[in-house]
Amino acid sequence: MPTDEPPSDRNERAILELLSDDGPMTSSQLADRLAAHPLTIDRRCRDLQRAGRVRRCPGGAFAVDDSGDDARAAGD
Repeated sequence: MPTDEPPSDRNERAILELLSDDGPMTSSQLADRLAAHPLTIDRRCRDLQRAGRVRRCPGGAFAVDDSGDDARAAGD
């Protein structure tokens, strides 16, 4: 189904969904699951990290950063 959403936004949404559902993953693992190049996924993960949506874990994996959920839910 065609979408007007830019590819980078689709990748970021897919990354967040995978990390939410399956837990921490490396860029290579995410790239395998999303059939994308690891450097593209790493770039998207770093963008998400700067935006406060994911965090880097020990071993280089990325995980959803839910540390700010309480503050966002409270309206901060």
